[in-house]
Amino acid sequence: MLQLKNITKRYGKFLAVNDLSFTAEEGKILGIIGPNGAGKSTTIRIVMDVLKPDSGEILLDGKPFCDGDTDLMGYLPEERGLYKKQTVAGMLTYLGELKGMNKSDCDKQIDYWLNKFGLSEWKNSKLENLSKGMSQKIQFISAVMHSPKIIFLDEPFSGLDPVSSDELMKVIKELKDKGLIILFSTHVMETAEIICDHIIMLNHGNKILDGTINDIRSQFGNNMLTLDFNGDYTFLNSIKGIIDVKPRGNQLNITFEKDTDIDNLIVTIVNKAHENGCKISGLKVDNPSLHSIFVSIAGKPASEDIQTTKNL
Repeated sequence: MLQLKNITKRYGKFLAVNDLSFTAEEGKILGIIGPNGAGKSTTIRIVMDVLKPDSGEILLDGKPFCDGDTDLMGYLPEERGLYKKQTVAGMLTYLGELKGMNKSDCDKQIDYWLNKFGLSEWKNSKLENLSKGMSQKIQFISAVMHSPKIIFLDEPFSGLDPVSSDELMKVIKELKDKGLIILFSTHVMETAEIICDHIIMLNHGNKILDGTINDIRSQFGNNMLTLDFNGDYTFLNSIKGIIDVKPRGNQLNITFEKDTDIDNLIVTIVNKAHENGCKISGLKVDNPSLHSIFVSIAGKPASEDIQTTKNL
């Protein structure tokens, strides 16, 4: 497993990462989430050994992380970086050799992965001739073709259509089943809920959430209703206790205050809907989504972060 222990990093007086510890286990996908400026990029660079922490240590299988361990890692950055004038095979061979692969192994892995993504016919094409989605798949292949033990995926589904996203999701789960350590960073909370086994959330350099999706949701209690709804829902905003109403297709996600009497709230909603000529065909009480938890925490000042962690 990969362990970060009490990692701290400052840029001058600015505290980018504050006493951060977490464990990423093999065969698991660890999601690292947080708003812009939360410390995710700095954490990624420290894990990748691009930056050195001011204090703390990184352990791989219980041993201190060393220079040679970087070849055991694969990285898909959020900002893509392919040489557009190179061919697909030439680019992948170059990147594979940087990770210590020989030409023969590169050829085998290139053929395997291009076939897996249905891109074999583009092997000798220049990258500038590929679509954005194709380029994204090539970048992913570059991160995994050297058979790393750890892969770090930063917004891997960006630019992909739904079919390609499902295809990539399947491949990521296959790698997970093979026992890889997978670190996953995204701003799309719905994706994190689907793919991650464990979540940590950073804010203002502090770790403020650490647990499974179910653990995190249960800590925040039942404060969301999902309605199958038809009609004008604006009347809901005037009902006491309701904090937020978000339409999602034919459904409404209603967030309400924690101390709200749920039974009375449901009765009020049903009665008001009837008065306004609206139809409710389904209703259920949900744990809050990761998205709503993220939004509720991300806006807090730094002084409240440590208290949030203690409460969890």
